Amino acid sequence: MYEKLNVSKGSDPPEQQSALRALLVAVQPELQGVVETFIQQFYEELLSQARFSRVLGLLSEPEFARLRQSQERHLRSLFVPRNESAARIARHVGRVHALIGLDASWLVEAYGLYTRLLITHFAGWVEASERVALLSYFIARLQDELQWQMEGHEEIGRQLDAALVRIDAAILSAHTLSDLLRSVLGALENIEGVIAGTLGRPDAAGVLQFEHAFGSRFKSLYLDRIGTDAVALTTVRGDAAEGLGASGRAWRSREVQYTAAYAADPAIQPWRQLAGELGIRSAVSIPILDVSGQPMALMDLYSSYPGFFTSTARRVFVEHLQKVLGLAFARYASSPSGVVPYARRQFYVDLLDRGGLQMLYQPIINLSTGTPEKFEALARLKRPGGEGLISPLEFLPVLGAQDMWHLFSRGLEQALHARHRWAAEGVDIDVSVNMPPVALSDPRYVERVEQLLRSHPMDPQRLTLELLESSDLDISERRDALLARFRGTGVRLAEDDLGSGYSSLLRLDSFPFDEVKIDQGLLGGLGKAPRRALDFIQHLTRLAHDLGSTVVVEGLESAGLVEAAIILQADAGQGYGLARPMPADAVVEWVRGFRLPIDRDRPRTALGIYAAHLLWERRLAYMSPWPDVLPLAARAATALHHYIEREGLEGGPLHLAYLRLINALADGVDMPAFTQAQEDMRRQLDLLVRAEMG
Repeated sequence: MYEKLNVSKGSDPPEQQSALRALLVAVQPELQGVVETFIQQFYEELLSQARFSRVLGLLSEPEFARLRQSQERHLRSLFVPRNESAARIARHVGRVHALIGLDASWLVEAYGLYTRLLITHFAGWVEASERVALLSYFIARLQDELQWQMEGHEEIGRQLDAALVRIDAAILSAHTLSDLLRSVLGALENIEGVIAGTLGRPDAAGVLQFEHAFGSRFKSLYLDRIGTDAVALTTVRGDAAEGLGASGRAWRSREVQYTAAYAADPAIQPWRQLAGELGIRSAVSIPILDVSGQPMALMDLYSSYPGFFTSTARRVFVEHLQKVLGLAFARYASSPSGVVPYARRQFYVDLLDRGGLQMLYQPIINLSTGTPEKFEALARLKRPGGEGLISPLEFLPVLGAQDMWHLFSRGLEQALHARHRWAAEGVDIDVSVNMPPVALSDPRYVERVEQLLRSHPMDPQRLTLELLESSDLDISERRDALLARFRGTGVRLAEDDLGSGYSSLLRLDSFPFDEVKIDQGLLGGLGKAPRRALDFIQHLTRLAHDLGSTVVVEGLESAGLVEAAIILQADAGQGYGLARPMPADAVVEWVRGFRLPIDRDRPRTALGIYAAHLLWERRLAYMSPWPDVLPLAARAATALHHYIEREGLEGGPLHLAYLRLINALADGVDMPAFTQAQEDMRRQLDLLVRAEMG
């Protein structure tokens, strides 16, 4: 009967198809009234069942009226032969059912009810001789309709699955938290029915600051107007109406909060008018939790359909999203934690895109000759109207992968152009540029280096690329291939911030660096533990030298630090104690006027003398197996003796500690007297350094 009576099948006898078509045409005059009566009965049946009533109850009266009108159009479409237009309409209806939160099993059940009511309703409407043919046709069409609607319903499910695949991939491949969050929101933006999304954190006052967002109308109508009277802020505090919405509740409760229908939720009153303008019908607020269950950030997603986030499948999706974002935030736990609102992030990106990048140049000084050997190009952003420069500490953490690429590309071009101008004025000096770790997985970086070296003819060895610190150590074949291409350009490669983390030591072992830069953070503990900080510099310098790399010590902020780096045999130094970053136009004159006096044997600062003493102790360790040469070691401690004389410290605690140390040395370095004298000397040197540092 199915094959015989389905008018879409070309195998039916032509006279039977013609008769059925004639029947469908014949019922058209009375169809409107019958359809309205049927739809009324259908929704009464649905509303009598709790779970269907709960979903339909999310609709406002106008929305419910539009749904009924849509169903009436759909029912009338059953009275025309099967065609592609009917299939398209049915798939759309299936997507809408998915978008308002109807589970697939509910769709099947509702169609069963629809079929039963349809057969009952139309059985007495036509002549008995026509009834079998018409009802058989309806059954066949409804089976097709259900299949098409299920296809539409599953399409939304596939979009959600695809979004999760993209998000999981982004977590594995992203190099910065900012880049990861952009990828996550980009994946969610592709889901039909999701019209906007934000990710933010509350500031000190509890006001939610949105740091990332998607949805062009949401940005223009809400985010761009934050701070004006046109829109209400969102807070996480419970003592104001602006904190009683889903966002505030999610932050305080640490649980996902659903707004199934904006039309029926009194808590969204401060934003009701705006939500209406934006077409927002439902939302979900997802707190991103750390390992101890404390909220770190908040994601809000908005839909143009009521009930969008409330189906069983959608709740599973939201829970998965919450977990993977929690893991992602934990991975980037060392990232800067300051809240950067969306508007400020966009401000930085716009400055970069509109020519606001300005490179400053800080010299790196050769600590053997006392002369500048290269300049490091340091990125800044120019504030509009010439009101100063923005530090990379502010804008670097908010840049995504594409922004970082633009920063490197434009910064390298500026640096090579500046070097060319310096050379034309008689100052032929090297230049270095920072490069993010993603450069070893993105071929655009090496292609840009190759391109600029062709357009700025120079010995490639005069350019150094400094690989910035990252928690990720890429050991892939792609990295090796790109590293070989960088090597092939002839440029020098440097590791920035050696000692800032375990990954930097791993990279030192696995990458063929020409140069390493000792992290200035190691010098931050000089005031509390000067020996420990100097020991780090000494040992890391030896390690790098053993691996064939030259060493630059960063963060030389004082004459004492400069002197200590010289004595501990670093190759070069950089920091405010030598020179501050300067515009390109100031470099030539500065180079011509700079000279650093070098005297390794006669330190003039407390840090310098402490470094000299560490060097003496290391040499003493080499001599200790041969007691006969220990008197030579005593005579080698002349740097400390000269310092005591020059500073007028004879008879003081440092001088007395020095005399005890030299006297104890005569009995051997393994004797308790020498060990005690050595500890006394270190204490006196600690006090000397702390006094010098204030």
